[in-house]
Amino acid sequence: MKPYSLFFLLTMMLAACAGPSSEKKAETDSVQTNATAVSSTPTEISTYVGDIDEKSGSDYYLLALHDFLNGENSNGIVATFNNSGQPLRVLLYPEGDQRIKAPQTWIYLDSLSGKPVLLREIVESEKNVTENSFYYGNDSVLQSETRAAADLPSLEKAAFTAYQSPAAPSDYRLQPAEVSKLVAKVLTAVKADRKDLSKGANIVRKDGASHWGTGNEPGWSIAVIPNKKIILHMNYNQDKYEFPYSDAQKGDNEATEFITTIKDHTLTAKFENKRCTDDADIKHPMTVTIRFDGKTYQGCGQSLF
Repeated sequence: MKPYSLFFLLTMMLAACAGPSSEKKAETDSVQTNATAVSSTPTEISTYVGDIDEKSGSDYYLLALHDFLNGENSNGIVATFNNSGQPLRVLLYPEGDQRIKAPQTWIYLDSLSGKPVLLREIVESEKNVTENSFYYGNDSVLQSETRAAADLPSLEKAAFTAYQSPAAPSDYRLQPAEVSKLVAKVLTAVKADRKDLSKGANIVRKDGASHWGTGNEPGWSIAVIPNKKIILHMNYNQDKYEFPYSDAQKGDNEATEFITTIKDHTLTAKFENKRCTDDADIKHPMTVTIRFDGKTYQGCGQSLF
């Protein structure tokens, strides 16, 4: 089975910084109404997860977390949710200096039961690249397969063979219940408030915001929710403006800029990778400058991904 291109798969981590928001909708999306994924065939599961991948760049929202300890490895997490808050996909990828070579692991979930339907991992070594896939249904493994090649481009053309576990029966990937436990642990971690963020930043992060900034005089804040909207509060939250989302632009000195307009209002928001200290003497990783209706305001902020 090959439900999606590996090149697309491996670039999803980078796309996380432009992920969509969790703005709630009354309508039900197609993945949420798919009630057959758990008991379906590997071919049907491939179609199901392909739909999730396709919509992750526009219809769904992401939550990200760093330094998640999974065994001996420190992992980054990117979790994908539909607009009703149902988890659809979690990605774990190695961060930092790994004690052992850790895989990049994608786990796809049935939108109704929350159970895993597919675990796919990519393991890179000095000699080759290996892809392992595990399809689940009715609390059992429907199919497991593997393929290997010298590099990623070659892997695209490699044939799948049956997976032979070097660690059976303790291999968690062959135990759907153990995969579910890992997913539950990941989702608990990624949904929790981050201690490095303010109350306001934690709120907008859970709405899928990718960038956050605040400043004083006259007290403003900004939240960028990719593919949905940009929210600006002015005058200590007395005035709220919702702008349409605009794609990030590359500014001076590798800064990220967003430029958007609504009737009678224009907003430019610039996020620079330059440390900033706020009025409370708290340090932030980014300097944020906004220009709103011809006036410029400066504050501090950070990327929430």
